[in-house]
Amino acid sequence: MSPNSLIAAAGVAAAGALVVLRKRTIDDSEVCLLHAPQTATMDDGAKLLDVVNAECPSLAGPATARFVPSMALPTADLQTCFSAVRERFGRLRLVEYERELITTKDGGTIGLDWSPPLAQMPADGRPIVLLSPGLSGGSQETYVQTTVNRLTSEPYNFRTVVVNFRGCAGVQVTTPILYNGGLTSDYGYAVDHIHRRYPSSKLVGIGYSLGANLVTKYVGEQGERCPLDAAISVCNPYDLAASSDALEVPTFRNRRIYTPAMLLGLMKLYRRHRKIIETGPVELDVEAINSISSIRQFDDLITAKLFGYKDSTDYYRQNSCAQFMAGISIPFLAISAMDDPVCPEDIIPREVFRTNPHLILALTQYGGHLGYHENLSSSWFERPIAEFCAAIFRHTSA
Repeated sequence: MSPNSLIAAAGVAAAGALVVLRKRTIDDSEVCLLHAPQTATMDDGAKLLDVVNAECPSLAGPATARFVPSMALPTADLQTCFSAVRERFGRLRLVEYERELITTKDGGTIGLDWSPPLAQMPADGRPIVLLSPGLSGGSQETYVQTTVNRLTSEPYNFRTVVVNFRGCAGVQVTTPILYNGGLTSDYGYAVDHIHRRYPSSKLVGIGYSLGANLVTKYVGEQGERCPLDAAISVCNPYDLAASSDALEVPTFRNRRIYTPAMLLGLMKLYRRHRKIIETGPVELDVEAINSISSIRQFDDLITAKLFGYKDSTDYYRQNSCAQFMAGISIPFLAISAMDDPVCPEDIIPREVFRTNPHLILALTQYGGHLGYHENLSSSWFERPIAEFCAAIFRHTSA
């Protein structure tokens, strides 16, 4: 066989393999829902699962409830890294915000980024969606902007507000502490402020990654007193220690991609606000901090110290949201990918989803961590988020 014939044969074989692989990906793309045998009853008498089945086509139905990754981003690592790479070469400016700064009881500052801007949308009773970004993130994150863009557009036209915690997204640190993944007092303060400002509006809270841990912990702590009408968790770590352990497995992607990227954001946050942090009563080991090489070390040397925990293990143990989920008493949707490299699927607390009637887990085979790119311009999870919010607002009393 001639060289040209060999090349042609190899090309045909490769194309055939790609076709088979793509078909397998499509066949495995169905969304799987995990929930209690009997789900909770909504305000109007409808069952939560019946509402999801009828009004959330991206979550229910064999033809529509699917996530098929973009052919350009077929792996979990490509799905996870794409947004970060895109932002490095030109951050998106999809939405316009108006910032409101609120001061907590201890003097801390939280930035509320409203979209549409308050000046463009007079006060009314329309529903409000609160978004809480992931680790050291803020309203500028691509996954936040694309979700806000969908929620504020036709046919939804909701009011949205991104909760930027202390030091994040340009918010100044005004007390000698930062924020952490379990600081629900700050989140609760923001929720209460929003509720007072718009007392007739229904509220849904969304959390992403570490923000999902915080929102989930909050609604579990609040139980039946929760002022939110529903909550959504996207790529939740559930168990902070297990997620941290997953990042410390000595693989190339952990050592060269994920840990450095996340640590870079945290260290920037610390260094940007180091002067005011050092005015507090806690003395930090600056020399050790300059040698930090893992998320766990950051939490040992900074987070645990600033918030009075014994160490990172104590911080993780007290703030992992899974232990609070039995107390959730509002409709709660969780979206997770089985190939998430940051929040492994084996730490998802499946048993609580099987027993708490207010919870529904939407589990996909693919998606990575905060990826879910079905094309290069949007993320799939925007659709089920918007559908679920709309359904909740339709079936919830003011």
